[in-house]
Amino acid sequence: MDFKIIDTQAFYHRLLETPDQAERDHLYREGLLEPFAGLFRIFGGADPLNTAKMWTLYTPEDFANGSHPKIEALLTTLAAHDAWSKAAQALERGRQALAPFADRLHLGTVTFALVLADLSRANPIDRGYTGFGGIPGYVLAVYSDANDYTLPRLGGACVHELNHNIRFSIFPFNPMRVTVAEYSIAEGLAEAFAAELFGEEVIGYYVTDINDEQLAEAKRVIGSALEVTGFNEVRSYIFGDTISTHMGRPAAGVPDFAGYAIGYRVVRQYLARAGKTVAQATFVPAQEIIAESGFFAS
Repeated sequence: MDFKIIDTQAFYHRLLETPDQAERDHLYREGLLEPFAGLFRIFGGADPLNTAKMWTLYTPEDFANGSHPKIEALLTTLAAHDAWSKAAQALERGRQALAPFADRLHLGTVTFALVLADLSRANPIDRGYTGFGGIPGYVLAVYSDANDYTLPRLGGACVHELNHNIRFSIFPFNPMRVTVAEYSIAEGLAEAFAAELFGEEVIGYYVTDINDEQLAEAKRVIGSALEVTGFNEVRSYIFGDTISTHMGRPAAGVPDFAGYAIGYRVVRQYLARAGKTVAQATFVPAQEIIAESGFFAS
């Protein structure tokens, strides 16, 4: 497994400095859309720019409108944090953790970019960062804010998405057949991988921002819905009611990011009982992890 890391730091500076819209369009397509053409093609049809907009990434026109100062400030803060080097180091750390299983990895080159977005356009409970690693061969770390909360979580965000790449190359993601059990465990493994490599103190809000009462309710609802199938239905249990309602989808009766919080706790209980690392558990089927964890039986 190798990494092809796109230098988006230089790329964004060029976009900020280019006054001509046509030239910005060309730079954007060449610098970001082409390296991720395989990824965008899966989601966006004929024009990958539409996918970038759907994902709320900053696109060429944003570098000349009212978003320009915000992008410039975000870029400056990330650069001061040495974010691009730290992202590359995190990926290498993830690769070393997976090195003992090199003969079981089905990935060749993974294309990576740290990209900038306005996540609030799509997520009403955005905390300033996210990522995407659901399609093997492509990893994005996505930042819309750089502050004392988001910056320490960059390394964890990168290896979280890298773990998805590995997991979904072993157990391919099928949106028509994926279950609540499989998706929740995939998220639990990814964040447990981040915790294992960077410490529990930097795990994400989607795992931590849930109280005991909410956790108990999420456990009850998700425990009875593990076999619910199909991504359109499954994501209501994973992302929670606020996002489901915001997207015009039926609420499942669970708190925000319930599937992440439950999946993480199932995985941690499984690791403790099985005596395995997250890297080892990444190759274990979701149903086996759930059964051996005993989480829903207690």
